[in-house]
Amino acid sequence: MLAPVSARELCKGVLCLMVLSALPSARAQFVRNESTVALERDLLDPEYSNARAQVTWIDSNGNLWVANVDRHTGLFEPADGKGTLVDTNAMRTSDFRKITNGPEWIGTAHGDQVVYTRFDPGQIHNLVNARLGVAWQSDKSAWSLRTLSPNLPRSTPYASLNEGDPAPILTYLDPQGNHYWRDLYDASTETRITQSPPSLMFSVRIAEGPRAVAFTQRVAGVQQVFIDWLDTNDVQQITFDDGQKDLHSRPFVWKAPDYGGDLVMETVVDDTELRIYHLPPNGSNTDWKLVASIRTPDDGVINSPEHFEYNGKSYVFFVANVPPLVNPSAVFLAGIAAGNPIPRQLTPNQPQRQRTDPEVFITDGGPYIYYNRGSLAPGQDFCLTCNEGIFRTYTGLAPKQ
Repeated sequence: MLAPVSARELCKGVLCLMVLSALPSARAQFVRNESTVALERDLLDPEYSNARAQVTWIDSNGNLWVANVDRHTGLFEPADGKGTLVDTNAMRTSDFRKITNGPEWIGTAHGDQVVYTRFDPGQIHNLVNARLGVAWQSDKSAWSLRTLSPNLPRSTPYASLNEGDPAPILTYLDPQGNHYWRDLYDASTETRITQSPPSLMFSVRIAEGPRAVAFTQRVAGVQQVFIDWLDTNDVQQITFDDGQKDLHSRPFVWKAPDYGGDLVMETVVDDTELRIYHLPPNGSNTDWKLVASIRTPDDGVINSPEHFEYNGKSYVFFVANVPPLVNPSAVFLAGIAAGNPIPRQLTPNQPQRQRTDPEVFITDGGPYIYYNRGSLAPGQDFCLTCNEGIFRTYTGLAPKQ
């Protein structure tokens, strides 16, 4: 058994050990790890439903797939992820250059469903022809789908994911990058989010719990986080401190068991710091308090932050480069305890690879982070065609109590 080393010590090989005060069992040794899930090269940006134990994704031909994920092993069934062919007119992987998000799960009273960008048969895949689609499991082995009305150019949906939600909502974009939200079942509720600056990069993220969205806007030259309480259209600025918020990401709000179910918000500041803010009970927009600041040991650039709740605690995970190198990236995990928690690097430094779009799936043995892994393209920060498939890394968190 090797002795623990400092959390700031650089990893020298494939198996590395690190002690992390931010996570349970801080004195235990953790072995960085990585394993293959699927070698399909066009399996990009999959999304996981822990409630259904399923994964959904689109391929290079515009096929929308849903496959089961074995809760015991965490592996796809079948191994290539091509379980049920749901739609043959979905966006293609090549469309990621203009439509930056694939299918998403949306929590409904009828179970998790899938919202995604689709096209009418024979249409050129551009933003003017893009439409919103929804698909649902109509029986044990069949799926149904429809295009959401009205028949207008819309794309890039994000969705609320509150299990059993009787009033699910989604956000999305028009061809000019304007942001909208609507109730899934009522097209007449479509509302433009006017204070979120237009952007074709991605739509705004929906809070987990309340009917609200968070976005950034510049105030006196500093990009700050705002929250829009959708049912009242009450837009509030909730950060006022220094640092450019979410230059290449999106803020996210959720109810954190760590804080008794109060709302917390995460935002990436100046690309290298993940800040956690907490709203006390009955607090106003000026009462959000910075409670945690998370950086990688080498101040890497943070991308694709997500969160999950497990065994009564919240965890954030993300990818970050490992300086001084730019292209290789690693997957990190941290708790949100107050202070400056040191994140755990989950993946090894070798082989040097791009690791992108991390997502969580909770198996019987504990949470795993799944992600795309790609070879390196010289001089590029990201290479769509370099994908090697889906890989995963074990978080080290024990099975559910």
